[in-house]
Amino acid sequence: MLFKAHFDIVEYRSIVDSRLPISFDHYCLFYISDIHRRKINLKTLQSIHKEMNMIVIGGDLTEKGVPLKRTQENLKLLKQFGVPIYFIWGNNDYEIDFEELIQLLNEEDIIILKDSYIDITHDKHTLNFIGFDYHENGEDYGELDWSKITGDYRVLLTHVPQAFYELDPIVQGSIHTVLAGHTHGGQIRLFGLGLYQKGGLHVYRQTNIFISEGYGYTFLPLRLQTNAECHVITFKQYK
Repeated sequence: MLFKAHFDIVEYRSIVDSRLPISFDHYCLFYISDIHRRKINLKTLQSIHKEMNMIVIGGDLTEKGVPLKRTQENLKLLKQFGVPIYFIWGNNDYEIDFEELIQLLNEEDIIILKDSYIDITHDKHTLNFIGFDYHENGEDYGELDWSKITGDYRVLLTHVPQAFYELDPIVQGSIHTVLAGHTHGGQIRLFGLGLYQKGGLHVYRQTNIFISEGYGYTFLPLRLQTNAECHVITFKQYK
């Protein structure tokens, strides 16, 4: 169980969607969530040779008791890819002095998406990355004006998967892909059962939902029947 919590898996994942504009075919990102107390393994990153367009930190970059220096070292490791890095907030990120965390993220040129979005345009087509803040107890998930998000393809970045399901059905239908974390896949599962479902990709109506089992752990440095994982995700128009 201790070994599983520290044995990194780099999962290469394709999300195939015919609605993706051809100019974004093979658009690639590195996705890592739920780092928590862990130090990112340099050898894990060095094993990745695929060219990426961006990096997404899917929340819980840190937690209470983690030295800010360790978080800074993790960010510097991710910066070696030389591509833009985007961060969304997780619940544990708010356990520390979040103003210090914001300052660190700004110093390291990490782009914070907090109930906001960015447009990435190639050949007159636009891909929207929409980043949610972490909201407690079913609060409104972002005061976004969805009518202004007019890209050809929408990717929602939310730490908590449930945030997507609490959106208005019309808004849900306008989102093509969701990237989330938080659940750790249950972290410790017995006989295939856990507090949360396993991570992976499934389709809800017409939306791709990808949930990572996370890179780190919470409470105990142990895993059983789940993986300490990060992901190289490639968007493809066709197989």
